[in-house]
Amino acid sequence: MQRTYQFSEIGPTHAEGQMFATLVKLGVRKRFTSGSQVLHRGDPGTGFWLIESGHVMACRFGPEGERTLFAVLGPGDLIGELACFAGLPQQVHAIAEGEVQLVWIEMVQVERLLEEGPKFAKWLLSALANKLRLALDRVEGVQNLPAKARIARVLSDMAANEGRALKITQQQLADFVGVSRVTTVQVLSQFAAEGLIERHYRQINVVDTPGLTAYSE
Repeated sequence: MQRTYQFSEIGPTHAEGQMFATLVKLGVRKRFTSGSQVLHRGDPGTGFWLIESGHVMACRFGPEGERTLFAVLGPGDLIGELACFAGLPQQVHAIAEGEVQLVWIEMVQVERLLEEGPKFAKWLLSALANKLRLALDRVEGVQNLPAKARIARVLSDMAANEGRALKITQQQLADFVGVSRVTTVQVLSQFAAEGLIERHYRQINVVDTPGLTAYSE
C-alpha cells in the first residue's frame, strides 16, 4: 500500500542508512507471526516499532468489526511514532502481514538522540512531514471519486511509488479504498479484461499505468 518513509520508497541515502542503524542499535528485536497484533489502539505511546523485515498493516476496526486500512508499512518504516510525539495513546491497530521482524524503540532513547544533535531531528521531521503529506494526498485524491476511479487512482499511485508488482490482496485494496470486496473484485476483473492489470496470488501487476490514470481523472 502506501509507504511512508524514503527507506522503502527509493532506498536509503547514506545519511538515512545511518539513522536506521542508530535506531536498530537502540532497540530490542522481536519477531511476530502473521496476524499478530503488534500495537493496539489505545496503548500508551511510550515507544514505537521500526520494521526490519516483513509488512505491518495499520488499521482501525468499526463497531461491527469492519476494518479501515490506512497503510501497509514495510522495511524501514516506523509505526506508532506519531502518538509518541503527540503525547497520545496509539491511534491505530498494527497487525503483522506475514512473519515480521521489528525493533522496539523506547521514546526516552529517542529523546536522547534529539538532544545530541540536529541530524536525527531533521530526518525525523522530514519523515513525519512525508507521512502527513501522503495522508492528505489520499484524502484529497479519492474521497469524492466513484469506486472504479478510486481503485484506479490507488493502483496507479502505488505503481508510481513502488513499481508495477504490488504486494497487495484484494481485501487489503478494498479496505484501503473504502469499498466492499465484491465491488473491488468486479472492478479488478474489468481492469484485467482490458489489459490494465494482471492478478496473481496476493499480488497485482500494473500493466498500463496511463490506462488506470485515465479512469481516475
